[in-house]
Amino acid sequence: MTPAIAATDKTMQMQIDALTQRLSELEQRLDTLEKKPATVTRTTIIKTKSSLPPPTNPGEWQDATNWIHLKVGMDYSDVKNLLGEPLKVRRGASEFWFYTDNKFDGPHLKFLFKKVNSWKAPAGVAGTD
Repeated sequence: MTPAIAATDKTMQMQIDALTQRLSELEQRLDTLEKKPATVTRTTIIKTKSSLPPPTNPGEWQDATNWIHLKVGMDYSDVKNLLGEPLKVRRGASEFWFYTDNKFDGPHLKFLFKKVNSWKAPAGVAGTD
């Protein structure tokens, strides 16, 4: 056997030994993990009647109680009934309703697929930040 072939055989054997060692380590880890009991977490959601006060001035965006009733998924008519007509509407891939001239710095809503996706309430409206 030539020295070059012997060196290649020795290198290959070292690689095989290293892979065999790594395989053994991984099999031990897998065996340990399979022996651990599975942890299952269950969350129960309890629906209760809303404790929010009813909107006092439906259709008035300046009324804070209207903003706390917003929910993701509301449609255009729900929002109009709750906050009233927007000052400006920007249509595109997303639709934005602005209630002041401050655009994104002021109170506004974002709609995706004609449903409320997110919003920014007027400053000082608790629970909407």
